Amino acid sequence: MRKIFTLFLISISLNINAQNARQKVIFDCDMGDDIDDAFALATLLTHQDKFEILGITTCYGRTDDRAKVVLKMLYETGQGHIPVALGRNTSNIDARANWYAEQYYWAQGFEKLKPIKQSAADFIIENIRKYPKEVIVISVGPVTNMADVIDKDPQALKLAKKIYAMFGSFYVGYNTTAEIHAEWNVKVDIPASKKFVNSGADIVYAGLDVTAMVKLDKTKRDLLLMRQSPLTNALSALYVLWGNETPTLFDPVAIGMIIFPELFKTKKIHTYVDDKGFTRVDETIPPNAEIGIGIDTNEFLKRLMKGFLLQNMERKD
Repeated sequence: MRKIFTLFLISISLNINAQNARQKVIFDCDMGDDIDDAFALATLLTHQDKFEILGITTCYGRTDDRAKVVLKMLYETGQGHIPVALGRNTSNIDARANWYAEQYYWAQGFEKLKPIKQSAADFIIENIRKYPKEVIVISVGPVTNMADVIDKDPQALKLAKKIYAMFGSFYVGYNTTAEIHAEWNVKVDIPASKKFVNSGADIVYAGLDVTAMVKLDKTKRDLLLMRQSPLTNALSALYVLWGNETPTLFDPVAIGMIIFPELFKTKKIHTYVDDKGFTRVDETIPPNAEIGIGIDTNEFLKRLMKGFLLQNMERKD
């Protein structure tokens, strides 16, 4: 009996240790703009053996409509316990920011879950300070929330374990050639981007150099459609509303760099943002960041699809 009880205690201890070993993360996204945010959230949800998702924050433009899409996706997959906080609504800056994206229609009128009252910036600050050097912030949209954090608490982002950001174009552009571009997440809020890059935080950039080549072809999209689970149904519905052909899965790459570091090559470099929204590099001075410069695209997509297809998340009610 004593031996059985000892084994029982060891089992409990191992389970607690496994729970504690999960990486704490906050996911900051502009859900509903491009389709890759939905695939990034799906990537997080299908790897909760590795991640403890402290919360999800929305950024850029109509942050309330973005949150509805996030909340419905969480509800449909039985993950409604994850808090969602709204970033500052910037839909007044221009017509593009105020665009009612087609993906918003998927969650139009959804009221079963609500965002928390706390703002995105306050939520990020509170959790980073609660768990200093334990939280990874994953940023896959314009960095408006990151700039708001810096304005409120200039030291907070330095207390993050790391920040992984889908941000920038360092040596490769959208067409996967050596011609760089002013990447979307940078150029739509250049002042915030400059503030973010110069924050002193430990940042790893998943720029176009490792994201522009990650394409979800028709064969893989058909597999997701035929899988018929709440998660894959959500992805397929949002893909249809997105209204384009072959998605580039920019945003999941930032998460992949955490889960599958062996699939990536990185380089430490000094980078800065110029007045036109280009992420420039200067190899003559000490690095202030780490950037992705290589990816095993086929293996990454294979592992991503495995997670999407083999999960069984569903609503609890």
